[in-house]
Amino acid sequence: MLIRMNPAKVEQIFQNKYFKYGLRVLVLYIFSLIFKSFDLTFPHEVGSFLLRGQAFSLLYIIFGLISWEGAARLSKYIERNIFNKSVSSKLLFLCVSLLLYGLLVAYLFGLCYSVFDIVLFKQYEAWNHFVAFSYDLIFGTFLFYLLILAYNGVVLYYKNWKESQLNAERLMRENIQAKYDVLKSQIDPHFFFNSLSVLTNLVYKSPDLSAEYITQLAKSYRYILDKKFENLVTIKTELEFLESYSFLIRIRHQSSIEFHINISEEVQGTGMVPPATLQMLVENAVKHNRFSANDPLRICIKDEDGSLVIANDLRKRASVQNSIGVGLENISKRYELTSDKRITVTETANTFTVRVPIIHTYEDYNI
Repeated sequence: MLIRMNPAKVEQIFQNKYFKYGLRVLVLYIFSLIFKSFDLTFPHEVGSFLLRGQAFSLLYIIFGLISWEGAARLSKYIERNIFNKSVSSKLLFLCVSLLLYGLLVAYLFGLCYSVFDIVLFKQYEAWNHFVAFSYDLIFGTFLFYLLILAYNGVVLYYKNWKESQLNAERLMRENIQAKYDVLKSQIDPHFFFNSLSVLTNLVYKSPDLSAEYITQLAKSYRYILDKKFENLVTIKTELEFLESYSFLIRIRHQSSIEFHINISEEVQGTGMVPPATLQMLVENAVKHNRFSANDPLRICIKDEDGSLVIANDLRKRASVQNSIGVGLENISKRYELTSDKRITVTETANTFTVRVPIIHTYEDYNI
């Protein structure tokens, strides 16, 4: 039944205090049966054996639970109050303390067992062994204590290991988010820097066109600010932003750039990408290629096999001005940090193509 349950449910069962103490009682009862099998005083009389044997198991379980809880509390006390010690020194001190505690537990159990046998069953053999500090009684009890301690250690180790795994995963996610936020923050100066460069040249040529350009720039930059704290946006939202951005491009370049967009309505509504992905790829194409009214730059965007395909004519410029080089690298790193999917770049003699994976659910995303 436990195998069919999900890991979280199994973990919840093992953390339940009733299950934990029930398991301890079972372990102690089994140990009491083993202990009785080595005590030759039990098999003499069958009727007495049943009563005395079960009474012994009850005593063993009660004493064992108290000792078990004492060992756990001692461990926690040492962990909280031993300061200015290295990990190895603290571990050594803990082991020595628990061993001494075990010897005390073994001695006290021998005393309780002897008194219990005398008072209830008029048996003096256990007392004779105890006052003689019998190796069989004291050391035998101590070995059982060590077995219990080893079991407790395994459980404690698993619990600490699980906590360390969860902490490591939490720190990893926080680290990824921090790196991702740094990459997102690069979008702002990247977009603004290049837009102002265009405006600087345009303001002297046409003040009216500059005013319209500033209006559209404000709309575009509003999108950047609104989506700054989002890790994903729908493709439809991204295309609406791209429409505003393409207006800015057309103001400067007129008919020198042609857009061909063919993305199904379903993909637009359900597919997601990191914010400003399409804008940065379009900007990358405009920035790195030559074009004119007679030989326009064609940029095609379509969905194909679970990806957005952004392809443009490849006519490389001799040099690129005003570039801080974060566009394509930014998108690539954002996917590396947040998803198992990767963008692919293909360059032929005439075409530059980037395939951007479409994310359909947040389960595909690591943040």
